Amino acid sequence: MRIAHVSDVYLPALGGIELHVADVARQQAARGDEVTVLTFTAMSHDRVEVVDPTADVTVLRLPSLAAAVRLDLGSFDVIHAHVSSVSPLASTLASYASRRGIPTLVTVHSLWTGLGPLPAASAAAFGLRSAPVTWTAVSEVAAETVRRWLPRGSTVGVLPNAGDVDARPATPHRAPGSPVRLVSTMRLTRLKRPLPLLRMFSRVRRMTAAPVHLTMVGDGKKRAAVVRAIRRGGLSDAVRLTGRLDGATVLETLAASDVYVAPAPLESFGLAALEARSVGLPVIAVAGSGVGEFVTHGRNGYLAKSDADMVSWIARLVDEPALRTAIAEHNRTTKSAMSWAASLVRTDAAYGRAAARAGRRAGRARRVEVGRGHDPAS
Repeated sequence: MRIAHVSDVYLPALGGIELHVADVARQQAARGDEVTVLTFTAMSHDRVEVVDPTADVTVLRLPSLAAAVRLDLGSFDVIHAHVSSVSPLASTLASYASRRGIPTLVTVHSLWTGLGPLPAASAAAFGLRSAPVTWTAVSEVAAETVRRWLPRGSTVGVLPNAGDVDARPATPHRAPGSPVRLVSTMRLTRLKRPLPLLRMFSRVRRMTAAPVHLTMVGDGKKRAAVVRAIRRGGLSDAVRLTGRLDGATVLETLAASDVYVAPAPLESFGLAALEARSVGLPVIAVAGSGVGEFVTHGRNGYLAKSDADMVSWIARLVDEPALRTAIAEHNRTTKSAMSWAASLVRTDAAYGRAAARAGRRAGRARRVEVGRGHDPAS
């Protein structure tokens, strides 16, 4: 199959969409598909086309929308567009391709809540809202937010992210008096809530009998503010800010930790939390976010209804090592259903629905032409 993934953002930039698109492209290429990624993200100023060195994936780094619409999209069997709240490239090419009868799947990777009319206005501006595409989102929570902005009766399927991360060989044993290690992986931006996480961590330290340590993995616009908050809060001895790490080092950091904390309520899926759960950590996240797709409250961790609730759950796992170990062992020894094998099956099924929709649309156009007295073969 000849597949084009369209994403405004891609490697070397790092984020949920960037990593997911790279992973699914590699998985599809590994099984023999011809895979191309179309993106605005530049590698360098003088290089337009590159090949992903880790897989047989062609990456076209486009300079503008004008260059994008000149592409021969008809050479692909399916267009898979990946959109966030505002995605000019993915929205434009999905609209353009679907209206020309090319099977087109759109996957929404963000929660279209709390953003006012922005997502709908953006989708309408680029022609996507009314385009004959097949819609999916990365979780049921995300899908529900998309349905509110689409024409009445629109169908939005669920096409979750995936990850095949090996579990750690054993759950770490903490000797009495040694710190319990919390970890969180995030971009240091307002939406990911690193500063509220630090405030919650300070409250946990005051509530618990055991010492506790926090590692924050990631970088972003709020880094300077986070550094100031750590210093002013007297947390320099208890918080480690690693900056951006490569994937292998992130997994090593997770494996050496005890509890994963995801404080963002607008988490459409939570790929980092899925990795932590797969490694074998209890996960504490926000109820109603996409993390609930793979974390069951009380089994894989806890889903908090508020910051105060999150503080309580963290404190409980810090103070109750037997409970913490039981959840960790369950997650370590029970594989997540969000595997790449399952994801590729669901993705292929979604491509099939997109092809069927494109075929029905082409069939209706053919009948209209015949009805008007035109020879469709001419």
